[in-house]
Amino acid sequence: MTARIARCACGRVEVKVQGEPQRVYVCHCDFCQKRSGTTGTESAWFASHQVLEIASDTKIYNGLELDGVGVAELGLGVSYYFCATCGSTVFSTIAEIPGIHAFAVGCFVDPDFAPPTEEYWTDLRPDWLASIPDAVAHERFS
Repeated sequence: MTARIARCACGRVEVKVQGEPQRVYVCHCDFCQKRSGTTGTESAWFASHQVLEIASDTKIYNGLELDGVGVAELGLGVSYYFCATCGSTVFSTIAEIPGIHAFAVGCFVDPDFAPPTEEYWTDLRPDWLASIPDAVAHERFS
């Protein structure tokens, strides 16, 4: 099986996963845009048994718990794990979907990584940004 390494920008947080992701998607919701500082986020879901190692300590942000601010108004309890030194979000977990880790695809720095098959909150995607070829587009999270 393929082993993959994801790292934060400074390299202090390193995660090793095994196998292929269960799904890869892009989200353009307002929260993902604000949290990432860009037009959205690309995430890859791996089951907990595929996560072989998480090296280093991470900080956790959960907007719903802290401020009542949820993801795309859905009220999901998403916890974002990020490097305390450089601030890179490396992965997240969703309380309502146990056993899944959603990794930031960019942390793998792998040009051969599986492309997204779904794109969410396309009604908030900037007009100048093209849709993802062959990905199923959802105006909202459905």
